[in-house]
Amino acid sequence: MLQPLVRRSWAEQGQTPVIEHWHRHDRLSGITALVLSPGRRRVNMYFQLLDHNAKAEDFAWFLEYLHQEVKRKMWIVWDNLSAHRKAESVLEQHNCRWAHFEHLPSYSPELNPVEHVWSTAKWGRMANTPPDDTQQLYEYVHETLTGQANETQLLKAHFRWAGLDLN
Repeated sequence: MLQPLVRRSWAEQGQTPVIEHWHRHDRLSGITALVLSPGRRRVNMYFQLLDHNAKAEDFAWFLEYLHQEVKRKMWIVWDNLSAHRKAESVLEQHNCRWAHFEHLPSYSPELNPVEHVWSTAKWGRMANTPPDDTQQLYEYVHETLTGQANETQLLKAHFRWAGLDLN
């Protein structure tokens, strides 16, 4: 959103830190996937930013794009978001043989490593940084996620946070 996530900040004694920002609620949506190579245990991250709320069609398109990138069968583990279930049925109607779907238990974000991706982005580099408009928000988010995607140890840390050992 255009409203910043405010974290604890520092200022000179007697000076109250002030973050000026818009009171607009414009936003972006993001789709993110952590891809784990079963043999080598390599982790990659893919993401897509959208100027609208993500719908089932967006998730289905993203998975087809992801399949073209990894060029192999995939096990997709995701939460029970209704748009995820609809995307799954869309792909199954198209006789999608490259995807196998598993669902995380309901109300268990602590088991989803992608939740940690977004938490790290929002409460890390993007905290206390109010964008001027959605274009600048797009640039902030894109830069932050690209930085994460290039840090192998951080990508593995997302799995450790969810209690998943990659070794």
